[in-house]
Formats: sequence, C-alpha cells, structure tokens
Amino acid sequence: KPSQGECKVVGRVCCDSTGKMNASSVVLEGSIDVSYGKRVSVDLRALDKYSLFPGQIVALEGTNPTGRKFIPTKILDAVPLKTRAISPDKTSNCVRSFVDPTPLKIACLTSL
Repeated sequence: KPSQGECKVVGRVCCDSTGKMNASSVVLEGSIDVSYGKRVSVDLRALDKYSLFPGQIVALEGTNPTGRKFIPTKILDAVPLKTRAISPDKTSNCVRSFVDPTPLKIACLTSL
C-alpha cells in the first residue's frame, strides 16, 4: 500500500530472480493473513549498511511512495523475549513427560 510517510513493515526477505541475491533483487514478502503474501521490491540505497539473507524475517522502517518499491531508512532490531526461571523440580517433571522410547527422526532441508 503506498505510503508517503514513514511506516513500519514486517516480512520475509526473498529474491526476485534465480541465482544469488544482490541489492537490486531483494523483495519483501508479507504474511498471508495481512497482505495475502504479496511482494514488494526493496530499494536498499538509503541504508548505510545491511546484512540480509533469503528467508530472513525482518522489520523495516521507511516509505513506499508508489506502492511498488519500499525504501527502508532503518532495519529495526529484534526485541529480546523475557525469559522465566523454572525451578529444577518443574524441569525434571517436564522432561519426564516428554520421554518417548521410540527414536526421534529429524529432517533438515535447505536450498541454495
């Protein structure tokens, strides 16, 4: 959606072409719930430095004057989640309840 003023967006970093991602091939994909998975090109020229990879979830602040290209002025930092201390007796009960004699199978997939 076009926005002349500063706005904050969250999405998944994608590449608009096959091959290696570069500064001119970055697109931001929105969630299915909020933007029906639509993508918008990202113009990174206004950023001094950045480090992005395909699949990364990012929050950006910037403008989208035409609705076709988002121009970020800032990559927003992740907010650390608060952790709770759990007493050892509760931890052992939790672990005991998840112990299963059958082997655990894990599959890891990646694409280049």
